[in-house]
Amino acid sequence: MEVFKTGLMIIAAALTACAGAMALPAKQPGGPVSGGKAENVTTYYYGQVLFFSPDGKLPYGSGDSAVRREISNGGARIIETVTQPGSGHSMRPKEIVTTLKRRKKTLVYDASDSGGTFSGTVAFKDPGLTDWTYNIKLKAGGSITGAGSLSPEGIKTEKQLAGVRPMSVKEDLKAVSEKEYKMRVNDMRPPAGAE
Repeated sequence: MEVFKTGLMIIAAALTACAGAMALPAKQPGGPVSGGKAENVTTYYYGQVLFFSPDGKLPYGSGDSAVRREISNGGARIIETVTQPGSGHSMRPKEIVTTLKRRKKTLVYDASDSGGTFSGTVAFKDPGLTDWTYNIKLKAGGSITGAGSLSPEGIKTEKQLAGVRPMSVKEDLKAVSEKEYKMRVNDMRPPAGAE
């Protein structure tokens, strides 16, 4: 069971890292947006990643996810840092950094992570970058397809993982303040001396 849980957390990190609404944030008065310029904005999200059988009927498990999204160059470059709890109480949290680069002046972004575990594209359906689809290939074999949306409340995604361990994954990440984001990430760290 522990091997299965560890596998789910690795998949969760990859799925969430290419997850979010790699989009320019909606106006959120007094909300989680920081960074004065429109082309340089940072937003924060926290919530649950839920894993199911491919048909969505049998729950496999769930995990927490904290996301920091940095948008720069007028939305041409997006960096997402996804943090999730380690696979055990004494394990450090898993952190994956994903970079999205816009293809010229299109709504298609090339997506890859710093660890080289996946690459592919995220294609937005609208100029407001609030609805998108995934076409991601995993280096270890398999793929991630699906869709997501961004609202002032947060991010919702539904993805299908094909390959060695097929599954359906749903994310519900709420917009949070930078302070809450940092608190949630800190809560994922093991107790002092446990590492």
